[in-house]
Amino acid sequence: WRQYHNQRWNAMFQRLVAYKKQHKSTNVSLNYTDPKLGQWVMTQRKSHKNKKLSVDRTSLLDSIMFVWVIYEILPWEDMYSKLVEYKRQHGSTLVPTKHPRLGQWVYTQRKVYNNGGLLKKRYDFLSSIGFAW
Repeated sequence: WRQYHNQRWNAMFQRLVAYKKQHKSTNVSLNYTDPKLGQWVMTQRKSHKNKKLSVDRTSLLDSIMFVWVIYEILPWEDMYSKLVEYKRQHGSTLVPTKHPRLGQWVYTQRKVYNNGGLLKKRYDFLSSIGFAW
């Protein structure tokens, strides 16, 4: 049983390595075309947080720069860069809910702008890419 469990874990790890190579990230959405991978990634984070993930497995995940905490607060400029990339790929700054982190950030920019609190510099950056206010 233990050997099967290790083989299964290693197979999922290899799927994550392939995902990271393609997407440059270890943040796999539960909506991804391989939902088992998203679930597995979530389980690894939970096991690590609860100190139930072995040192060997933690080291393997660390070796691919695994992101242990999903919702780290990113600087505004980093989120702006993600939006620029999203627009490049999709032709729009209207980010759907299947991208919850970026979608929430975009919503927040609109809300701050509508309340008169968005810095002019940030307004100019967003406007320069055709931001949908």
